Amino acid sequence: MRWIVFIVASCLAVALDMGLSGAMTLRTLGFITPSFAGCLVAWIALFGRADCVLWGAWILGVLTDLTPGSMEGSQLVFIVGPHALGFPLGAWLVLTIRSMVFRQRVLTVSLCTMLCVLCSGFVMTAIGLVRYWLPFTGGEVVPFGLGELFATLGDSIYSGVLAIPVGWLLFQLMPLWRFDYGVGRRANA
Repeated sequence: MRWIVFIVASCLAVALDMGLSGAMTLRTLGFITPSFAGCLVAWIALFGRADCVLWGAWILGVLTDLTPGSMEGSQLVFIVGPHALGFPLGAWLVLTIRSMVFRQRVLTVSLCTMLCVLCSGFVMTAIGLVRYWLPFTGGEVVPFGLGELFATLGDSIYSGVLAIPVGWLLFQLMPLWRFDYGVGRRANA
């Protein structure tokens, strides 16, 4: 995987998440919002080497956590951790199933994006629950619960739908990424 292409794509994905989140949020369905960064994590997890995928997912998670869209309230408090832990977990899940799926399909990218965003959302919900129950937070954090899990499910489905055109675009740009597939096994005839 070319790291310069990944860095440019990561900055673009985070910028799109930050810039289009207000316009693409479905307010009538519980404020669900798609994730361009989740699409990118699924993409690199489908085609990259395992070590590059996990580092890339972590870097993308840190970038996502440091964006103003992930601030708490009106204060400039950046919590590094929810996406930085959730994206590598989602990437690891895709890494474990990628040998069982057809990688060259846009619907595979869509399904893997749903899994990545769902894992990331579960990690964010767990971190929110832990932070709510800690005595030194002062009760400033809104408690997470079943409603947050349904919102996470909605985010993952919406991100999976978004991954169809984004995946198609990424397939068109596949030669730029130069993924290393390694040496494959072939049957001797």
